[in-house]
Amino acid sequence: MKSSGLWKGCTVLLSIVSIALLIAVTVLTIQLKELVAESARGKTQQEETKVVSTYKSPTTPTKSVFDTLTEEEIIEIRNFMFNQPELNLVPIDQATVSSNYIYLIESVLPSKKDVLEHLDSDHTLPVRSARVTCFMGEKTTPRVEEFLVFPIPKVSGYTRYINPVQRPGPIPWNSRPDTDPETNEIDKRLVGPVMLTLYPVLKATYGYWYHNCTDRCIFFVYAAKGLVAGDRQMYVRGFRAKLDGYYLWPMSLALLVNCNGNDPSKFKLTKLYYEENSFHTAQELLIAYNNGSIKKRVYGYPPTGPTYGSPDLRGEREANWKKLPKQTEPDGRRFTVDGQKVKYLDWEFNFRLRAVTGLQVMDMRYKDERIAYEVSMADIIVLYSGKEPEGLQANLHDASWSIGARHRPLLRGYDCPDNALYFNNTFFDSGTGTAQVFHDALCLFEHNTALPISRHTSVNFYGSDNPKYLYKYNMPGSVMILRGIPTLWNYDYIFDFVFHPNGVMETRVAATGYVQPWNWSPGEAESPYGNFINREFGILANLHHHLFNFKFDLDIRGQLNRFETWDITLENRTNPLAPGKRWYQTKMNRTLRKTEKEALVSYIFEEPKYYVICNQKAYNSVGYPKGYRIFSNSFSKQLLPEGWQAENGFSWSRYQVAVTKFKDNEDTTASLYGQAEPYCPVRKFEKFYSDNENIVDRDLVAWVSLGLQHIPVMEDIPVTTTPGKQLSVVLAPLNYFDEDPTLTSQDAIVIRPED
Repeated sequence: MKSSGLWKGCTVLLSIVSIALLIAVTVLTIQLKELVAESARGKTQQEETKVVSTYKSPTTPTKSVFDTLTEEEIIEIRNFMFNQPELNLVPIDQATVSSNYIYLIESVLPSKKDVLEHLDSDHTLPVRSARVTCFMGEKTTPRVEEFLVFPIPKVSGYTRYINPVQRPGPIPWNSRPDTDPETNEIDKRLVGPVMLTLYPVLKATYGYWYHNCTDRCIFFVYAAKGLVAGDRQMYVRGFRAKLDGYYLWPMSLALLVNCNGNDPSKFKLTKLYYEENSFHTAQELLIAYNNGSIKKRVYGYPPTGPTYGSPDLRGEREANWKKLPKQTEPDGRRFTVDGQKVKYLDWEFNFRLRAVTGLQVMDMRYKDERIAYEVSMADIIVLYSGKEPEGLQANLHDASWSIGARHRPLLRGYDCPDNALYFNNTFFDSGTGTAQVFHDALCLFEHNTALPISRHTSVNFYGSDNPKYLYKYNMPGSVMILRGIPTLWNYDYIFDFVFHPNGVMETRVAATGYVQPWNWSPGEAESPYGNFINREFGILANLHHHLFNFKFDLDIRGQLNRFETWDITLENRTNPLAPGKRWYQTKMNRTLRKTEKEALVSYIFEEPKYYVICNQKAYNSVGYPKGYRIFSNSFSKQLLPEGWQAENGFSWSRYQVAVTKFKDNEDTTASLYGQAEPYCPVRKFEKFYSDNENIVDRDLVAWVSLGLQHIPVMEDIPVTTTPGKQLSVVLAPLNYFDEDPTLTSQDAIVIRPED
């Protein structure tokens, strides 16, 4: 009996222990699942998502005249061009410099007249077409040719694309961007053999070399640019590879290669640069090195693990580190998207990504009225300085590397909020010869700026002590942002198209990414061209000038607009309160700019102005013409002499504002061909206004240039930050409405004491 009771007791105790263990295991399992889920969320935030989560319309998108090319359409166009025997085009992987091959396929908008007739008068959808850029190296006199193909889809015809704004006749062969068929030939015929000859020099100097290098490799970057008009030289510059922030690890090692013509066997080495010395051949350098006629330098190895160029976190994370704040949409999204068309509160617009120039907003309307036909990115230039040859080839025309095609996948929750919608970037990839899709390359989201659009507390100065105020008013600042971030070699540019609730539209750009350094003698004194970021390796971060050009095709109550400057001048007058004294104050004078040359504006701080596009036949209730103001606090003067050599390639930068009469063929200031041929450019902005047309009551386009002078400092390492490097242009209503249009917004609040 005792043993039976003991057995029962043990059984009960074992049951209790088992239940406790089961509860503990259940709790641990739940906690483990939560930890795994949290880890997965963190990993997803820290890495680009592998799941395609791009926004897709729940229904078939409505066809639009602004639609860009789909993946299927790009392939259809490519195959159509291959089937034209007279062109004799070959795939890029079979092409040589002396072949005919496709470089670019890009949609082309119909004429503005046809688009507006379709949008405003219910005309049928205009025929869609595309421009195909081909490098025709097979011809006796090689050249670049552009073709217009149509219709899309079901392509059946093509014609040569002629743009009278570009140079008459074929596009010069020397002006084309560099491609793999050319750079591969340069590597095989010149870079490879030269580096093989210099192996002992490279190993002794840098501890890095080019052949069989495993983890101590040199890699080269290429930039085409001649020394004079009509010339083609390839600047080939060496970097230490397989390092975080490899941009910050250049070598004082470069080649200049003459690659004129279409016969790679005639390519030849123009100059070889090594540690501030110039040579004609590798053998000449080797002899000078061995006989001691040039100074021998020995650089140490970069440290193992994260270098000063690495963005990896430094130090230890605090245990109580708290997560970033998030914004929510408590009632769901306040905008809708149909294909590439967005409706947000009182705003409506289409967006598209053009391969060469980047983001475009089309048919931008507020309260059902068109404000602009197009607002878009036009061109980017970066001007560097430095010792020769580093500074010589370093004026970079970013459109020559296709800005739009550089919009790569965004990092969810970091580049854009968690609740943003994402869109793909689909384009023709010249490197593979087929359509390429970057998922999640653009994002769209509403953002609470935490800065009120307007607010006021009306204090009771004339009443009794109670109440202390008459009313409190606040209109919160919530905006719609369309964002894309192209990465152009070392720099990332964050482009935002911002739609404010009061009819204001803003274009913004912020610069981040890596600075581009050059070499400077490690033992030398300070440089006038920048600051050292690594003295041991003689690496200098050079001063440079970022310049951006934006296009604003405004249609204020139609296309019959005029451009005025409201000039703020100083007045010296008698003081009516003291007749014997003088009184200084400012006053405003409206100046009508009648011709394109009168509308070229170089900003002068001593002559402040409002820049106004208005419609003289549309008035508000007090009789003022309805208009929009173009405003920026980011103007920057381009310092190079006007007309000096390479300056001709970006002549738009001479003016902070220029207004021209609209022409379909003056669609952008950018050019694919600016990098290789800036001296006598294929597209020259001066042609836009050289005919000096009348711009009074015409369809007008404003070209606005912004800039940022950057002298890098140590805090720009590893990755330069955006504060202080943000530029913007604001389009603001000017007598367009009778009062603030946000008074109709339900976001605003008025509180009175009795409330």
